[in-house]
Amino acid sequence: MKSIRLIRSTTLVGILGTFLLVGSAIPVQAVDLQQQLNQSQQQADQLKSTLNVQKDKVSTATTQVSVLKQSVQVMNDSIARDQLLLTEEQHHLKDLEDQQQKLEDKRQEHIKALGNFVKSSYEDGASTYLAVLLDANSLSDFIDRADKIQMVVNTYGKLQKDILALNETMNSQKESIKQKKLTIQAALQDKAQSQQAAQQALDKQKTVLAQLSTDEKATLNASLSAQAKVSRIQKLIQQEAIEAAYAANAGNSNAGNSGRSGSGGGVSGTVKVSGGAQQILSYAAQFLGTQYVWGGTTPSPGFDCSGYVQYVFQHAGISLDRTSEEQFNNGVPVSRSELVPGDIVFFHTYSSGASHVGIYVGNDTMINSSNGGVSYDDMTNSYWSARYLGARRVVAS
Repeated sequence: MKSIRLIRSTTLVGILGTFLLVGSAIPVQAVDLQQQLNQSQQQADQLKSTLNVQKDKVSTATTQVSVLKQSVQVMNDSIARDQLLLTEEQHHLKDLEDQQQKLEDKRQEHIKALGNFVKSSYEDGASTYLAVLLDANSLSDFIDRADKIQMVVNTYGKLQKDILALNETMNSQKESIKQKKLTIQAALQDKAQSQQAAQQALDKQKTVLAQLSTDEKATLNASLSAQAKVSRIQKLIQQEAIEAAYAANAGNSNAGNSGRSGSGGGVSGTVKVSGGAQQILSYAAQFLGTQYVWGGTTPSPGFDCSGYVQYVFQHAGISLDRTSEEQFNNGVPVSRSELVPGDIVFFHTYSSGASHVGIYVGNDTMINSSNGGVSYDDMTNSYWSARYLGARRVVAS
């Protein structure tokens, strides 16, 4: 424990410096991780650049959509105003036609009245004004007939002139209204075409914007994933350096377990567990995010890799040895092709032996405590797949 306290007081710079001075196998792993880091960082930078370009495109497309929406609305408002004008002109034309019809009806009434006057006054069938006058019996009768005929004719004549004048005026107004209607209709047609073109452009731009938004989300997710990978590799590099420094300071053969004493007495076979492996994995997941502490065996202050595995299985009533190298002798061996959830998986990180351990959860995934704390890790990634050592089973089927 004295060596642990000494190392914990050392800065990360000092640890990295120590890392560069230890065993010949370590630099090879460090170079491999550094290559992965460089590649992942390059990919993350490219995705970030792509994301920035897409954000600019989304911003531009959003502005265009806003402008096109405004244009469509302006055209709709203009069309509505022209429709109102067209309706008003149609009403004006209808009013003129009504006025003309009323005068025509009045004219017909006077014609009929004149005919009735002539018919009722003269039973002999005279059909002309002259015939009516010639049928007079006396001078006074002639004058009386002439006055009545003159009154009817004057009234009819005045009405006829009024009708002719009104017809001329109305015909002129009708022509003007028809021209206005044609102009408005032509304007409506042009505006409708412009509105349709603007709407089509708007719909197209909305589609572009939706696609850009989808691509931006996909790129953002890929960027976050790439950045997370960069962060993970950086943590693995740090962990490798820290553990190598501990191993160098411990100066013994249990390099991966410096400062951690083996307890012995770990199971040598498999144990039946109530709830099975799923019960163990559910309990293990409760500690996601718990920090990594070298030599740690409890949630507070934190776990190292073997301390975490030992703590989880102890809760299920299964005793494991303390260190990863010792745990590699617990249970029974199992091939990678036969792995099932609850098996314990081992890796050689900074040494040739079992220097790291995790719990298999299925689908090439494990849960473990490493430099980033308790987390799930993909065993098929280039780091873990190249360092896979073997597996042990301690939970009976």
